[in-house]
Amino acid sequence: MGSRVGRACVAACWLLWIGVQAGAGDPLIPDISYSQYGLGPRGWMFSLWAVLLGIGPLLLWRARPVPGRAPILCLAVGTVGTLVMAVVRTDAGGLQQSLQAQVHAAGAIAAMVALPTGIVLALRFAPTRVARTAAGLGLASLAGLLLIGAAAAGVDILGIGQQDAWAFWQGFTVLVDMLLLGLYAVAVGSLPVRPAAGRPDAPPPAPRVPAVPDGPAGSAPERATSQRPHAG
Repeated sequence: MGSRVGRACVAACWLLWIGVQAGAGDPLIPDISYSQYGLGPRGWMFSLWAVLLGIGPLLLWRARPVPGRAPILCLAVGTVGTLVMAVVRTDAGGLQQSLQAQVHAAGAIAAMVALPTGIVLALRFAPTRVARTAAGLGLASLAGLLLIGAAAAGVDILGIGQQDAWAFWQGFTVLVDMLLLGLYAVAVGSLPVRPAAGRPDAPPPAPRVPAVPDGPAGSAPERATSQRPHAG
């Protein structure tokens, strides 16, 4: 039941992601940044997308929790970041000069770092092919984040201008993160079921071995009884 709700959230997240870009008329690569979708009459679509982006992985983890605290901690931090994105708006034009825009940017950075990391860590316990695919997408997401930072610093490896490079790498990174989220939703059923009691990675208890007698002559009390003199 939990995995169905999580998958439904991920599906709705994908639909909103496509819808908000279609409404803006710039699919995949935003004119300025994804955060600009939160401004204007369609801002509610961006907010709802951000909320589902954070809640969806949490619901999938709850349906099939995996060993260790790192996956759920990363997913929780990422969800807080998406909620900040959903509630706090950025500045128009993408300059991010106001305190409000800086808070929004901090939430976006937390989400774009922590959410993919949490998903990759959770899918370590999936079949090998899924785990490797998740790791590859995670590395691509990390590379995209580094290139976003490089574009913000004025390094344009594509030769298309700083602002266009910023938008391109942001579009690339969000696309990779959405693919990673979709992979999590598809593969969550392949994760091992957590035992009802005890640690999920704890070994089964050792079988009880019956006690072995002291020796062939029997126990000490038995020997004492056998040596007691009989009444005449």
